[in-house]
Amino acid sequence: MTRVKICGISDLKTAEVAVEAGADFIGLIFAPSPRQVTPEEASEIAKAIHNRRGSRGRIQINASEVHDSQPEERLGSWKKLLEENLDKFKPLIVGVFVDQPIEFVNEVIQTVGLDLIQLSGHEQKNYFDKLEIPAIEVVHIFPQTTTQDIVNHMSLNKAAGLLLDTATTKLKGGTGKTFDWEIATKINSQIPLLLAGGLTEKNVSEAIKTVLPWAVDVSSGVEKDGKKDHQAIKKFIQAAKGVASESQ
Repeated sequence: MTRVKICGISDLKTAEVAVEAGADFIGLIFAPSPRQVTPEEASEIAKAIHNRRGSRGRIQINASEVHDSQPEERLGSWKKLLEENLDKFKPLIVGVFVDQPIEFVNEVIQTVGLDLIQLSGHEQKNYFDKLEIPAIEVVHIFPQTTTQDIVNHMSLNKAAGLLLDTATTKLKGGTGKTFDWEIATKINSQIPLLLAGGLTEKNVSEAIKTVLPWAVDVSSGVEKDGKKDHQAIKKFIQAAKGVASESQ
C-alpha cells in the first residue's frame, strides 16, 4: 500500500486529524514558508505523536547499517529499514529544511525529536554525512528533466529516499503543480520514491496507478484559503489508500 505524507502541518489538532486518518508521515517545515513552525511549536506536535507510541519508544535507524554500494541497492536497503520502522512507529515525523546550516538542523533534530529529514534545497554531498538522522532528498523536476536525470541523481548523495516535486525558478519547495508523471514510471519500485507536486484527492489515485510510488506527499492540495482543511486531509488519505484496496 502506498504511504502518505501530509506536509506543512503547523498545529496539534491538524496533526491529530492526519494521524487518525492514517497518515504515515507528518511533515513539519522549518524553512521560510507560510507553513513554517518554530522548534517549540513542532515539539508540541512531536510530543503528542511520541506519546501515542508509548512503550515502543523512538525510531532507531543507524546509517551505518546501510552498506554504501550501488545506489539502487543502497536505496533498496533504506526502503526495508524505513518500512520496518513505519510498522513500529507510524507516523514518522519529518523535518523539512532548505539550505540551512547543518548545526541548526541537528539542533532541531534533538530539540523536537525528528525521525527523518527532508532536504528541499541544494545541499552538497558532505551535508548528508553530518546529519544525525537519515534524509529524504527532494529532486526538482523541470520540463526538460528525463528519467535518466533522476537515475543519475540517485548516485550523487547518500539520501535515504527521493522525493520528486515540480521545480520552479522562483521558489524552493512545493509549487502545488503537477509534472509529467511518465518520467517517474521507470524508476525502480524497490527504492523509497515519494511523489509530490499538485496532488489532490481528485488525482492522487491516478498518480499512484501511473507511477507506483512508495509514498505520496501533499501540502497545498489539502488546504482551503491557505489553511489545512481537515476534511480534505481525510479524503486525500482515503483516496490514496483506496488504490491498493481496488487492486486486491
